[in-house]
Amino acid sequence: MSSLTMTEPLQPKGIQQHLSSEQPDIPSGVMQAVLMHALQLRRSCREVFLLCDIQRHSVSEAAAILGISRNAANRRLQLARRRMDEVIERLCGATQEAAEPNSKGTT
Repeated sequence: MSSLTMTEPLQPKGIQQHLSSEQPDIPSGVMQAVLMHALQLRRSCREVFLLCDIQRHSVSEAAAILGISRNAANRRLQLARRRMDEVIERLCGATQEAAEPNSKGTT
């Protein structure tokens, strides 16, 4: 039984705090893209990710809500966070490349 519903407001501050601690200076457009990618995670990972990093439940609380073990919830959360970190690196790299002037041919 899951209490995770689409009627509950998302609280992106949780993910921003988690991501900001690992990836400082994330542009707001990148943060929006990351949240969109979070919604595309595999359901099992997405549920734990949203409960823990968006709604700020503990891993134990998320496990109880979803009816899974704490270890399973922790594994799913770590997988989701790893995928989100990859997305951020890709998006921030693309943003940084776009911001850097083209140095080819200028000496």
